[in-house]
Amino acid sequence: MDDPAEPGTTRSGGRLLAITGGHRFDLEAFREMLDAVCADLGWRWDHATQPEAQDHLRPDRAVGWDAILLHDIPGLTLARGAEPVVHEPAADTRRDVLQMLEQGVGIVATHHSLAGWPSWDDWASVLGGRFLYAPGRLRGDSIPASGYRMGRYRVKVDPEHPIAAGVEDFDVDDELYLCPVFESEIDPFLETDADVSADVMIDTYREVRFGERVMAQEQPGSRFLGWSRIHGSSRIVYLLPGHGAATMGNEQYRRLLANACRWVRR
Repeated sequence: MDDPAEPGTTRSGGRLLAITGGHRFDLEAFREMLDAVCADLGWRWDHATQPEAQDHLRPDRAVGWDAILLHDIPGLTLARGAEPVVHEPAADTRRDVLQMLEQGVGIVATHHSLAGWPSWDDWASVLGGRFLYAPGRLRGDSIPASGYRMGRYRVKVDPEHPIAAGVEDFDVDDELYLCPVFESEIDPFLETDADVSADVMIDTYREVRFGERVMAQEQPGSRFLGWSRIHGSSRIVYLLPGHGAATMGNEQYRRLLANACRWVRR
């Protein structure tokens, strides 16, 4: 992968860095989506995979990108039938990421990236919430494992938000989450009226660890599917849809992603 342009140099178009790793997904559909999105933007994109990709999230390197797309789960090792293994972020990793955000590097996070760095509260604050693959702690409280379910649902768009410009309400067959969302700290622009209660959600930990499909523990859910926020000097966007190829190929979803990249660009 080419290094981004040095800070302060002139670039035609824009540069997007896509980071993946830590979770299985349809790579071909992902590449096709980013080809289409960047063609719309007039940008080019590059790809890096965790854990090596974390080296790009340093303040001296990240400023060379116009936006960074996260579709990864750093700080966690997952395997069917095994206990999820949480890795603490090193002190220099925490420092580098927070300094990067003070410099105004824009972040677009999608789908399972909400599970990244599960033991680092500051990272949950950056993204606006957290998906937990195992029971844990968040902001001093004990939190049960998050829930999920697959299904068809309606994505409802707030037309007043700039990221929703030109986007119409649309249907997806995708994954929904039951997990903590810091609703008072985000500016939502996507929501759904689908059921997001524990009554219809599968307990993620029991599914991954034991292969058991049991209902998630009772916990607050959120109807919000997409939001923006500011952290430090950086603009942050999170989009919950994005589990599979059908959503990645959806014209409205691709338009949202393009708008998000434009919005976070400084």
